[in-house]
Amino acid sequence: MHRKLTSLGLLFSIILLFSFTNSHKISTENTNNNELPKRTLTNEDSDNPALEPIDRMTERFMKSLQLTGATVGVVKNEKLVYVKGFGYADKENKVPVEPQSLFRIGSVSKLITATAILKLVDDGKIGLDDFVFGENGILKGKKYNSITNRNFYKIRVKHLLNHTAGWSLITYGDPMFIPKKIHDMDKVSYPIDFDEVIHFVISRHLPYTPGTHYNYSNFGYCLLGRIIEEKTDQDYETWVQKNILKPNGITHMRIAGNFEKDRIKNEVKYYDYSPDNKQLAFTGSGKLVDKPYGADDVEMLGPAGGWLSNAVDMMRLLVLVDGYSKRYKDILSKDSMNKMINGVGGVKQPLGWRSVSGEHWWRTGTLSGTSALLTRDLNGISWVVISNTTPRRGSFWNTSRWALREAFKEIKSWPSTDLFEVSE
Repeated sequence: MHRKLTSLGLLFSIILLFSFTNSHKISTENTNNNELPKRTLTNEDSDNPALEPIDRMTERFMKSLQLTGATVGVVKNEKLVYVKGFGYADKENKVPVEPQSLFRIGSVSKLITATAILKLVDDGKIGLDDFVFGENGILKGKKYNSITNRNFYKIRVKHLLNHTAGWSLITYGDPMFIPKKIHDMDKVSYPIDFDEVIHFVISRHLPYTPGTHYNYSNFGYCLLGRIIEEKTDQDYETWVQKNILKPNGITHMRIAGNFEKDRIKNEVKYYDYSPDNKQLAFTGSGKLVDKPYGADDVEMLGPAGGWLSNAVDMMRLLVLVDGYSKRYKDILSKDSMNKMINGVGGVKQPLGWRSVSGEHWWRTGTLSGTSALLTRDLNGISWVVISNTTPRRGSFWNTSRWALREAFKEIKSWPSTDLFEVSE
């Protein structure tokens, strides 16, 4: 009897084990196989003989321009097919650039800000024809009461987006880069904050009637950041991260710090080899500093030029505003995309992008120690190249654009994989 019970117990255990195993298999088979595990990409992920021309031509333009480090990301038909680092993220410590390396992107930041404004337009929170200043404007109150030229009351949101708000750089220079002049002329103490920059600008003459004259303006895009804060009751960076970036898998972008001590994990070190690579500190200390660290207030420049990104996130942003929507739907409506590319108002300038010519859209970025070029190119190819170097001579944009386009001509077949799907 004992043996029979033992045998029955053994049989029952086997049945339970079999049932559990089958149950587990069914659960596995019902799992969504499209959800691939996310991980940090490495340079080896893009080691592909078919894409060797990109490696070779990148190394060629880096040597020509004597760049310390760079990253390249390439999208084909909205698939991330290539992302790699070259050279050093930190030359002194021999740290190589990898796909996760973060770079200041300079004025490529304007594309982020323009996208945010147009998303608010799509959501009915703001209008492109809304006035910026005055009783009927977005920015009003004590901070904005020093206007003496009534042309300021004619500035609309669209004029900030397309650089036609009416000011000129001829008289005083770019107000985002002249802290000493603002200190001397307005008798304000260091460090100069953005409210003091606004006061400096609006208390002076406006050379042109808004909407009639193009004049590139970092200040205008910083004002757009302030408008986002007024309309959302949130900090500019926080709102953009929560509503534009993170919902679309862009998790590493943030506003950069000003000093080397502010470098965050995976951020590269910046190198300026230009002849004027030292400048007075923006803090008013009177000291000459290396330009990448302390000459400019990068944090204050945020909406116009202060963002950090890696190549993967930069390309994630691009496919949200590339007009294709084959794999990744554009974040903006068709009407807003049309305005972004073709412009608004009498001066037909794109919004956020630096230039648009047919299928070729591009956006440059420059800071001391930063050179960047984001391109929505021909034949379904889009790409970004960012360096942590200001070269001694030569054009970063022309040289890198030529080199990568030559590389693309040599490629006979493109990978079918999409590195977006596995990149964290």
